[in-house]
Amino acid sequence: MTSNITLQVRDLIAHVKSYAKEKVTSPHKLEKHLINTAQICGQFTQVFGLEKIGKILGLTHDIGKASKEFQNRIKAIGGIEAHLERKTPQHVDHSTAAAKYLIDKYGKSPGLILAYIVAGHHTGLPDGKGESDSVLVKRLKKDVKDYSTIVQWLEEKLPDKLDPQDFIPSNFNPAYRYQMHLLIRMLYSALTDADFLDTESYMDPEKAISRNSRYPSINEIRDHFLKYLEKLKSKEQTEINQKRNQILEWCINSAEKEKGIFSLTVPTGGGKTLSSMAFALNHAVKHILRRIIYVIPYTSIIEQNAQVFKDILQNLSENIVLEHHSNFEPTYENPFNRLAPENWNAPIIVTTNVRFFESFYANKSSACRRLHNVSNSVIIFDEAQMIPREYLQPCLLTINELTRHYGCSAVICTATQPAIQKSDYLKKGLEGVREIVPRPTELYENFRRVQIKQLKKNTTSSEMGNLLGKHDQVLCIVNTRKEARLIFEKLRENSNNDSCFHLSTLMCPEHRIRKLEEIRDRLKKQLPCRLVSTQLIEAGVDIDFPVVYRAIAGLDSIAQSAGRCNREGRLNSGVVYVFQGETLPPPGHLRQSADSGRFALKIHPDDPLTPAAIKTYFLDYYGKEGRNFDNNDIIRMCEKPPDAIPFREIAKKFNLIEEVQFPIIIPYGEKGKNIREELKSCYNGFVPTELRRKLHRLTVKLHERPFRKLRPAMEDIFGDGRYFVLINQDIYDIQTGLKPDIPEFQQIESLIL
Repeated sequence: MTSNITLQVRDLIAHVKSYAKEKVTSPHKLEKHLINTAQICGQFTQVFGLEKIGKILGLTHDIGKASKEFQNRIKAIGGIEAHLERKTPQHVDHSTAAAKYLIDKYGKSPGLILAYIVAGHHTGLPDGKGESDSVLVKRLKKDVKDYSTIVQWLEEKLPDKLDPQDFIPSNFNPAYRYQMHLLIRMLYSALTDADFLDTESYMDPEKAISRNSRYPSINEIRDHFLKYLEKLKSKEQTEINQKRNQILEWCINSAEKEKGIFSLTVPTGGGKTLSSMAFALNHAVKHILRRIIYVIPYTSIIEQNAQVFKDILQNLSENIVLEHHSNFEPTYENPFNRLAPENWNAPIIVTTNVRFFESFYANKSSACRRLHNVSNSVIIFDEAQMIPREYLQPCLLTINELTRHYGCSAVICTATQPAIQKSDYLKKGLEGVREIVPRPTELYENFRRVQIKQLKKNTTSSEMGNLLGKHDQVLCIVNTRKEARLIFEKLRENSNNDSCFHLSTLMCPEHRIRKLEEIRDRLKKQLPCRLVSTQLIEAGVDIDFPVVYRAIAGLDSIAQSAGRCNREGRLNSGVVYVFQGETLPPPGHLRQSADSGRFALKIHPDDPLTPAAIKTYFLDYYGKEGRNFDNNDIIRMCEKPPDAIPFREIAKKFNLIEEVQFPIIIPYGEKGKNIREELKSCYNGFVPTELRRKLHRLTVKLHERPFRKLRPAMEDIFGDGRYFVLINQDIYDIQTGLKPDIPEFQQIESLIL
């Protein structure tokens, strides 16, 4: 390759920050960017033994920017966009150059692995083969702009060759293709995060400084947490609290064991949230692990779980706990949002099944950049039975691989331990699982606080509303938001409105939190309190009713409902009534789990929450002939030959939530009063991290059809489809939240800006 470029390496530019024609800052030099990215990426990959590879990726990823064409473009006014792979007339493909260079230097076998990573460091991991021009095999045949100016400088810093062991973490089997697929993702994560962080240090130095602020060590967090638990033990020593303390001791003692996969089978009300965190912190201290990742099933309860930990640790330091939603992560990168996604560089992460597992099968840099920070962590999967059955195998395989090769320990934490260990019907189930609680069956007997009764006839929403009105304090949990609203409206006709409450995901989290505070206060004061809720209340919500009604569901859900009944054991026994409403649960997981629940209730009618009954339920739910645990053949795609891994196709097909949901920001309460103005004040649509985190508590998500229906009632703040704010307050009810299907709430004058 010959070149007429006379630029010296020290003059080459990687990024330019240009806000206006009259204000152009000093450029970010390419030499500095490559060296810094290599150093950061090497630190990231050192955690799983591949520092050498990390440094190679960092040094080479942007060498295509050394071309004359790229340098001419970036020096033009508006050069802030020049570092992005955008299909514009001025577009210069800088990442393919690095991919071709690495294969030429290190050969097809190791070079191909690196080529995927550098080729996709902006646009996302590409498919290996296919019809599209974007697949790796076709990109490697492209002519690229001459970047020879930087080659001699680069050759002086790179190793001459790579050996197979340079790519292999401990206990790695290169013949197992899934492991190679995951390795590419982990390396890709390290490079993209390193690239983003060094770019951020130039583009937004204040944010970079705040991101690098020192967190307390895991040892300090553990000690503070245990002091809080000691204070908790000194409170009223009821029989229930004594049993919770025993569970806590088991967790702390088990933390001394070697790393791997653990199960924590604790009945609802047994204090597993705090006990599992005590295990995780002590286990992390024992094995010098970096962080705790707490994974929950529902976005609707993430704030509540995170708040529990924040309240305990608030006197130690701020920002120890990061609650990570997915509501406002960008679909497409632009110069102002590319640095926005969270990279999980905090001691405690609280996130969801969707965000955790989809990150491991995504191909975009915004979703993947956090993966390397999962290594050397303790991961708690709360209510693990909620992992969708259709994606169970790829999810479990991810857990197995993280604990085998990336230094992690996992805790499968639930009141009803699902049958997800390796078995005849679950070939890639969890392996080597150790139970923390010595006698789960005996523990169930100790925590038995309710009777389960079945209503024999189907019950309409009107009948249920009348029935609930006969109780002073009662909770009713149903499977759909519409059914919850209909029962609530009937209940209000027959009861004092002050005593009636409703909870669903059509209420923004801030609204639900305020309602829960009011509900707990009324229960504490022994005032009438009648609550109708969707299943969001079943996990992570500490609330105690004497009577609970539960629409037919899986036994795991019924057990969770029972955990909201006589929770503190103040009654001889609470009562949980299981009923069939006037409509069946929605198709899919809820319908299938309800069918298996109905089957188990017939086999174990007297006590359907015993471990034996739960086993019957899960064997039916998971074990029926023909059940598929990988509906979209995700694992088969991951195990294709290294030159043909379809990363983009995998990302399209791995969706724990099948239907896309759209976030709507609700101007609710004091926090939401000025939210439109706060967003509009953000420069060029760049929304700071703290404001984005605030927005999560003011957000309701809708499927596409109702979202489109309500589109005239919203303002698209930046005109790019990221931040929609509700401007018609008539369709947000203070009792039930958003009412997208009731046209009488839409007053035309409210739509006028």
